Amino acid sequence: MSADRLVEAYLKELATAVEALPAERRTELIADMRTHIAEARAEGATSDGDVRAVLQRLGDPSEIVAAATDGLVQVEVPPRLRPRDFGAVALLLIGPFVLVIGWLAGVWLLWTSDRWTRGEKVIATLGWPLGYGAAIGIEMTVAFPLMLTLAIATVITIAPVVLLLKNGRAGRSATRTRLAGATPATS
Repeated sequence: MSADRLVEAYLKELATAVEALPAERRTELIADMRTHIAEARAEGATSDGDVRAVLQRLGDPSEIVAAATDGLVQVEVPPRLRPRDFGAVALLLIGPFVLVIGWLAGVWLLWTSDRWTRGEKVIATLGWPLGYGAAIGIEMTVAFPLMLTLAIATVITIAPVVLLLKNGRAGRSATRTRLAGATPATS
């Protein structure tokens, strides 16, 4: 692996490790590491072995982040739906009444969002077609009153939307965390 690729891989690992830090601290820490690496390379660390030694002296990115979080406290951040996510939910619910194009737009917004898991996206995508299909199926096979049929179809259609509103979070975790508090001085 070339020296440039070693540095690139190290900085990429560091960028992943610092995600929990506040944005300003994250930017500062990455800039500091870039500066240390650039200075070492300017002083003659050009071979792969030299660059590896420099990166080892800097330390493991997770250890750097652990040291940088000294004095910071992890705080739970409640998930919030963005306007785009509300748009997805609204279009999934009322989109079928807008020439079905609205529903398709809602499905696209849903699947391009990071707020829900794949299972929730599948359930929400199928909610309207299954609700509509259930209404037709019930009407054709069972002699239910029309109002009961519509009530069943409505529940099948709305339940996935309620699921989306209740579970509107990043697809990978139930809550996000961030670090808050005093930012320690860098060395």
